[in-house]
Amino acid sequence: MTMIVALLLASARAIAGEDPAAAAAALTEGSMPDDAAKPLVQGKCMLCHTGDYLTQQRLNEGQWQKTVEKMRKFGAPASDEEVKIISAYLSKYWTQDAPPAKPVRAAAPPAPRPAR
Repeated sequence: MTMIVALLLASARAIAGEDPAAAAAALTEGSMPDDAAKPLVQGKCMLCHTGDYLTQQRLNEGQWQKTVEKMRKFGAPASDEEVKIISAYLSKYWTQDAPPAKPVRAAAPPAPRPAR
């Protein structure tokens, strides 16, 4: 519980000094805002997902909680405390009210191999 409180306090301090325009720009670019929980999200979620995939989602707090719990059932190595911290971070930045993410361009498929 102490870890959660420390991370939430650090997050609040980080947001208080954050430029809102810069934060909004980071969200549309697919960047992850600096926050005490960011390394945890990177370490647990980005084992399987790219930052682009993660930051394109727009969910409410309950949906993020269910999504993170589902990922844990699929094998994400996160404790109960870490699930709460990850869900809080994601639901703070990628809500349904967040600006839309810029589309990510997929890589072109490889050229067909010549027939022999």
